[in-house]
Amino acid sequence: MSPTTLVLLGLAAVALILLLIIKMKAHPFLAMLLVSIALALAAHVPLSEVVPLLKDGMGGTLGGVALIVTLGAMLGRVVEVSGGAEVLARALEEHFGEKRAPWALGGASFIFGIPVFVDVATIVLVPITLAVARRMSGKVNMLAYALPVVAALLTVHVVLPPHPGIVGASELMHADVGMVLLLGIVPALVMWLVGQVFSGFIVKRVFSPVPAVGSQAAGTAASQEGDIDTEKAPSVSLVLAAIILPLVLIMGGTVSKVMLAEGNLLRNFLGFIGDSPIALFIGVLFAIATLGFGRGWGREKVEEVVTSALPATAAVILITGAGGTFGKVLTETGVADAVADLLVSTGLPVLVLAWLLAAFIRAAQGSATVAALTTAPLVAPMVTALDLSSAQIALLTVTVGIGSMAFSHVNDSLFWVWSRYFQVDTASALKSYTVTTTIMSIIGFVVAVIMWFALGVVA
Repeated sequence: MSPTTLVLLGLAAVALILLLIIKMKAHPFLAMLLVSIALALAAHVPLSEVVPLLKDGMGGTLGGVALIVTLGAMLGRVVEVSGGAEVLARALEEHFGEKRAPWALGGASFIFGIPVFVDVATIVLVPITLAVARRMSGKVNMLAYALPVVAALLTVHVVLPPHPGIVGASELMHADVGMVLLLGIVPALVMWLVGQVFSGFIVKRVFSPVPAVGSQAAGTAASQEGDIDTEKAPSVSLVLAAIILPLVLIMGGTVSKVMLAEGNLLRNFLGFIGDSPIALFIGVLFAIATLGFGRGWGREKVEEVVTSALPATAAVILITGAGGTFGKVLTETGVADAVADLLVSTGLPVLVLAWLLAAFIRAAQGSATVAALTTAPLVAPMVTALDLSSAQIALLTVTVGIGSMAFSHVNDSLFWVWSRYFQVDTASALKSYTVTTTIMSIIGFVVAVIMWFALGVVA
């Protein structure tokens, strides 16, 4: 099958998913599963290989997502029911006021997100974001608070080490990770600022209500007003400790891999407790001990709270898995490769090519990490041919990361995690999440171009 045909098939598949979900109100899980099967058949995947392909995509995604989503929801639920989310929300409101609350959430997310995988950070911040939104007066738009959070988290995820996509791209392109971090912070900060400002523009045009207490938003599953423990509210420092502990463990594991030699016992230990599922598990146990048992909860109360976090996670996990299935089919049928080959053949400048490749591969298969890791080896041969300086190589690597942020849509796991947790309908998520993050990516690319010419002048 020709590359052009594959690209057209991929575009048709995405369009069909959007039609089924937005216009026909089909459940996202069923819509993506149906289109994944149809695309596989249209791309001449043998019948005997279709089901294994679907299982691979589902299993590969769920293996990394299910534990994180479940444990993150449990942590968020304990923080919420203990009154911790309300305490933090009140503190943010007192320090920054209603008008500056989105900026406070965005700034906190930018910092939290540097050492932590984006899905983990999103889930941990859900109850705080919801609590802040619920404290605001008048007709509150959930997007005013949820959008700055995810925009900041995704920015640092794609641009700054130690996140896997940008680190892997650095290795493949032989870029110095320290230089990547140094040069990446400039576009990252600009992208974050643009995301904050543009979020304000979006919320005036797209509205999503704040999920009511008692709704099936993840982290607030089956909540009732009486569930929240307001009589003995925990201190801000204790709540922050419960939230930050897994983040510190994850950061410690990451740093140990850089600072300590392979095989070192301390590195192995820190790597183990710093793995996202283990770090979150420790965080859940700490939260239960301090915010639960430490404040008078019995075993039945703890079980009830932890269990109440589970129902809402099922939908998020299944939809995310279906997105992984769709992405796997796109990849295995050659759509992503076809897009890459098509762009390489254009002869565009290397910086433009790096951004476009990453952006379109992200659009084709959904993962920012995969997009960066797929783009890097395609661009790497040009690095040698052009005799680039170490700073230019690092900036080119940053540009790959920036490109991997664009065109996020229904095959992106974070799209579904974010939209389902905050109960943003698919059409509104595309108008807000997709548009905002793509604009941020474009602005980041513009900053990278300016820096590229500046480096040329300095050289």
